[in-house]
Formats: sequence, C-alpha cells, structure tokens
Amino acid sequence: MSGRRSHVRFAVLQSPQGMLRVLQDVVIQNIRPDYTVALSRQPGVVGELVSVQFPQDNSDILAKVLDSQPVVVDGHVRHQLRLHHLTEAPAEQPNDDVMDGGVTQ
Repeated sequence: MSGRRSHVRFAVLQSPQGMLRVLQDVVIQNIRPDYTVALSRQPGVVGELVSVQFPQDNSDILAKVLDSQPVVVDGHVRHQLRLHHLTEAPAEQPNDDVMDGGVTQ
C-alpha cells in the first residue's frame, strides 16, 4: 500500500475551445455596400458574428448582427436582421433605413 493515497487520482484539463456552426436559411431583403437586411425564423443575437452565403455567385461574407426586430410576414412571426459587413471596409457607418418592418428604397 505504499503511496496509494498520495497518487494523483484525477487531472483537471483546460476546456477545449471550438466553434459550433448552425446553418439556417434566411431571405435576403436588401443588400447595401456596408450591410444586409435579412428575414430569419430565429432572432439574431446583437453582436454575434455570422457568415452569410450567397448561392447566386457562390460568395460569402462575414457579418455582425446589428439589430434583430420581430416582424409579421404572411401571418407568421419572422425576425428582421440587420447585418453589418465585416469583410469589406465600409465607407461610412450603417444608417437606419429599416422602418415599420420593411426596407425603404
């Protein structure tokens, strides 16, 4: 029984870091040089970094959720997300063109 009680019986490991990628479909309402407005079934988390993939030209952008507002579309609650583009340097800060659940042209 020599040393049995003094042996280390467990080890505390540092937590591994990782990324969870959850894909969801959104409907793009408007694309501007510095931000995109999209409709989603789930609310966005302000400040969250997201990747938006555009199938028509097979491109994607890194964006940050600036705003998430519930809107009613065809009797269903959807969430209008304003996504600030991070992959391109914006010429100016995003403005507030989203009003009353729609986008001004």
